[in-house]
Amino acid sequence: MTRLTPESVEAEEIREVLTDQELTVHARIVWVFLAAADQPQNSNSLAAELGFAGSTVSKCVGVLRERRLIRRLNGVWIAQSPAEKEEGR
Repeated sequence: MTRLTPESVEAEEIREVLTDQELTVHARIVWVFLAAADQPQNSNSLAAELGFAGSTVSKCVGVLRERRLIRRLNGVWIAQSPAEKEEGR
């Protein structure tokens, strides 16, 4: 995820997702992990790194993808900021 804005905006984006009561705690953790990861992750690596069941990661990925908070690129998941989500509408 390329950032063209100051770090304070990144913190605001993280806060926005972490306080989104429509997302489960697991989905919030998956998004924050992807946003902070050095490299994109696939579902299996997410489950292993976070200690979640594969089915939990699958459900989280589905919700996050539906809300356009993540996207799939070459078999891996990449976090998108809430601002990118709103621009894509």
